[in-house]
Amino acid sequence: MRFPRAHQLSVIGAVLAATLLGACASDAPDRRGGGRAVADSAPLDTLLAVLRGAPESAREEAAVALARPGPRLQEQIDALGAALRDTNSQLGSTAAWALSQLGAASIPTLVSGVTDNRPGVRYNSVYALGAIGQATPPATQAVNKALTDPDPTVRKAAAWAMTQLGPQPSKLAGGTALGSAEDLAAGLKGLNPMERLNAVIRYQGYAGEEDRSIPLLIRALGDQDTRVRAAAGNALVSLGSPAQAALSTALSDSNPVVRREASVTLVRMSGKLH
Repeated sequence: MRFPRAHQLSVIGAVLAATLLGACASDAPDRRGGGRAVADSAPLDTLLAVLRGAPESAREEAAVALARPGPRLQEQIDALGAALRDTNSQLGSTAAWALSQLGAASIPTLVSGVTDNRPGVRYNSVYALGAIGQATPPATQAVNKALTDPDPTVRKAAAWAMTQLGPQPSKLAGGTALGSAEDLAAGLKGLNPMERLNAVIRYQGYAGEEDRSIPLLIRALGDQDTRVRAAAGNALVSLGSPAQAALSTALSDSNPVVRREASVTLVRMSGKLH
């Protein structure tokens, strides 16, 4: 998963920024004092003005050029946050990429974007949070909520982003670490299939505590929901050899669905290990 055209535009943005910097430097008075300070601030002001009202292609270039932290970082983030919600979807995608390059300072803006009423904005915001990769409580909660988004592309982005954030304690005191075996056990007890599916997806990104998690995943092979069974199989395959013995034992399970899924998973695992 990646931001469309962002890497191509980064080259253009670098050229644009260099051109603006060069122009301002050449126009700056050759003396100390206020004139130099005004000139030094001109590139950012110009980029902000371009982002807010120039032709579409130039706006994308300005967004990429703003992907470098500067002394007026919050102004950059605010402008890119507005571009994130622009009706031009390509500009929104580029703005999200730029925000991801600015790091943790962008997280509040991106968390807000996850609640937008447009799927494209939510998708870009979730992806950018994953690209930043810092599992602050607001970021983790926003991505976790997006796992049940009504739009499938947003859910897919959220599943990927969860693997980038890593398990972190929930906001509630004494809460379960997302992605842990404890989280997996609790999630698989859920009555809603999406709750069970999301628990397996969260775990798959971290794949630890095998002694506790493997029996849970084996049981999930018999889940009534095909998506949960598939996710459990994927997680077991990702665990590799530590799961082989349990899968072999599951071939004699009393549940025929578990036996069938265990057999399929072992075949898949054999291909991966060899």
